Amino acid sequence: MSKLLIRPHRQPDECIVSYLIPVSEQNGFHHIGHLLQHAGLPWKNLRIPTHQMITGEYDIEPYFSQLGLDYTYPRTADTFKSSQLPHFTTKIFVKTPKICPECLEETGYSSDLWSHIAYTACVKHKLLLVDTSPKTGKRLSWYRRTLNEFNKNDPFPTVNLIPKASPATLAFTRTMAYLIEGRSLPISTPAVLKGLNFVEALSLIHFIAHYQYRLFHHALFSPASLDNLNVSLHYTQAWQSLKRWPQGFHLLISQYIDNPMSDRGQSGINKHFRDIHEKLHRQRKNKGIARLRAAFDQFIEINWPNAIQTHRLTRISLSSSERPLITQKEAQRILACREPRIHSLIAQDKITLHKFKGKVYFNRDQIESLAKMYQDNWSMEQAVLETELSRYQLKQLLDAGFVKALQKADSQNRDWLICKKSWQHLINNLKKSADQNQKAQGKTLSGLQKQGFMITNVFYMLARSELSYFFKEEASKPLSFKQLGNFNWKQSVINSAQ
Repeated sequence: MSKLLIRPHRQPDECIVSYLIPVSEQNGFHHIGHLLQHAGLPWKNLRIPTHQMITGEYDIEPYFSQLGLDYTYPRTADTFKSSQLPHFTTKIFVKTPKICPECLEETGYSSDLWSHIAYTACVKHKLLLVDTSPKTGKRLSWYRRTLNEFNKNDPFPTVNLIPKASPATLAFTRTMAYLIEGRSLPISTPAVLKGLNFVEALSLIHFIAHYQYRLFHHALFSPASLDNLNVSLHYTQAWQSLKRWPQGFHLLISQYIDNPMSDRGQSGINKHFRDIHEKLHRQRKNKGIARLRAAFDQFIEINWPNAIQTHRLTRISLSSSERPLITQKEAQRILACREPRIHSLIAQDKITLHKFKGKVYFNRDQIESLAKMYQDNWSMEQAVLETELSRYQLKQLLDAGFVKALQKADSQNRDWLICKKSWQHLINNLKKSADQNQKAQGKTLSGLQKQGFMITNVFYMLARSELSYFFKEEASKPLSFKQLGNFNWKQSVINSAQ
């Protein structure tokens, strides 16, 4: 073992390279390269494999063992090795350090969170992280003299000279930190990010940032080549589009219509959309990208239905069941109705009409949801069969509110839509309240009606517990009202009448 005089304690959130700086200084080494060479690191010219150490790409544990140092794998690299990431997020760690001077002055070390490209601001001090020298404008490095230029005679720039982080930047950075650390996301997190892990969320945000950057700079978005100020700007713009999901993403995509990839008009626009669609298809197993793809398909079907011609995308097949918009004929088939009924549903705002180039489209989810509601509930004819009440009796109960109507028969609706669940709940409650030990001979429902009691009067008395009754279950008709019989007035009602 290579002996060390001093082995300082490593903080749980301390960057692994930041930790080696005080180790090398306190043991008399000029910089980290000399320390690691002392431990047997076969690295030429005393260069330090800092980026590989931070990402976990280079196994530094044997050298920690040689130095007698306690080694813990970098928490920011354990789950996020580059081999596990989509191709556009392989470089999620910075190659040169970025720091918060206020934190550095308070604690004396760099946090491993700062090593992430997506972590752009100090949430505690509300400052953007610094990655360039205030004197030369060059990037900082992991050598002490360039990292902290902080002796008493030559302090780091004052807080007034460091850009303040906007609320959106702080919200983005805070969410990234929660995802990296595996904590529950803040309530204010955009809904589209909920349920995603760090890799999936970063994939989604980076994809949007990439196409925003490409739209205005006509180049690839490479955050590793940009300083933290610019990276923060582009990620914050992407974050703000997530707050208005999916409209924010749709707005970005719509800008490509005015900025085609070629001078050939429609062909240039189509090329853009096919390019985006194919990239989304290739990474469809990533949950974040899958959500982007759903929003992209929705935009195309609503605003530009002919931009993606599926027969020209040989490697991509969109089945009809995946398309978010459908034609009027498909809507009529799903709802099992004729064209006038479609017009009536539009007039009632139950379905939304989308038009493009003279053609009519409807949202598949909306149509299928409406069809399911019709399927799960009763028409008047079905309700008569299941409840074994007459149409007249049901109409009285509907008007009195004892039976819930999801749709009333009127000039726009030819039939009632009666809530099946509310009737099931009513029958279950009547079953629980029944007197199963009742022996006295009572009246039938018809007998009560012959005495002048309407069906609504019977329901009022049942609701006020004025009638006792016997409940006889019928397996073939579990929702029939005829399961109730042998009605008698309770003694309290008889006494009050006398």
